[in-house]
Amino acid sequence: MPLQAPLLEARDITVRFGGLVALRDASIDVRPGTITALIGPNGAGKSTLLDVLSGFRPPSYGEVRFRGHDLLKRSSYKMAGLGVARTFQNVEVFARLTAAENVALAVPGRDGESVTSLLARPRRSRASRLHALERARELLEAVGIARFADELAGELSYGVQKMLVLARLMATEAELLMLDEPGAGLARTSLDDLAGHMRSLVAESGKTILFVDHNMQLVLDIADFVYVLHHGEVIAGGTPAEIRVNRRVAEVYLSGETEQEGESTDLDVATAGEISPETEIVPPRHRAARENDGGGGDVLDTPTRGGFRG
Repeated sequence: MPLQAPLLEARDITVRFGGLVALRDASIDVRPGTITALIGPNGAGKSTLLDVLSGFRPPSYGEVRFRGHDLLKRSSYKMAGLGVARTFQNVEVFARLTAAENVALAVPGRDGESVTSLLARPRRSRASRLHALERARELLEAVGIARFADELAGELSYGVQKMLVLARLMATEAELLMLDEPGAGLARTSLDDLAGHMRSLVAESGKTILFVDHNMQLVLDIADFVYVLHHGEVIAGGTPAEIRVNRRVAEVYLSGETEQEGESTDLDVATAGEISPETEIVPPRHRAARENDGGGGDVLDTPTRGGFRG
């Protein structure tokens, strides 16, 4: 059976910050109805590539297409309208809104809650809000946290907030979901649940997923295809079985050639011209966060499991 045409195509993506080369000629395909993973040592450029693909960072060179549309000509806030949505490494919730209200904000088709709409169409605005909240509760049930629907998001545990962010992403109804380290900081059972939800999003809801994660067991258990980055270059691509036996990948992971990976700040960019292209800067706050998180190199020794609830 021939392979389906890619849903997302990235070609020769290069990102430079002065003398710092974060990505060099990186090319990947993401096919519809699959789970594709980006892996690599810290500092490999995984999050930077995700930033480019989701419109949050323009590349120095390269091309990104989604269903034939040139994504580099689209602003990041217009991506959801095309069918592309993403999460970030840091969990961001509206702390003073309930979990249900957080998810409802992402439901498409809501009337704007402006003074004009409330005065001119009060019933329509009220009905739109109630519909969004009803949909939000369904999604919270789907990810197993319905019992927290009426609790303030800022008072929820980290693991529950991670599931809340996933539910909010699902609410966008985007076709392509990008997740940046969805498993970071989760306990074993929560990882199992996450894996089940990701599988169900593809198998039951027809979504396509592209994600970055350091948990190799999670990646190899659920991914259909895996790309490996190292020093900003794609050094391998294949099925999990192919990646397991790839000598170059093994050398990278076993050699200790790892660097800390973090988002570039204005200071990083300003000083990039003074360092070699192979060096990557890490602000102290990101280095400390990585160290506290165990460097993101957890490996589980049992397969993941789980699925949608309710």
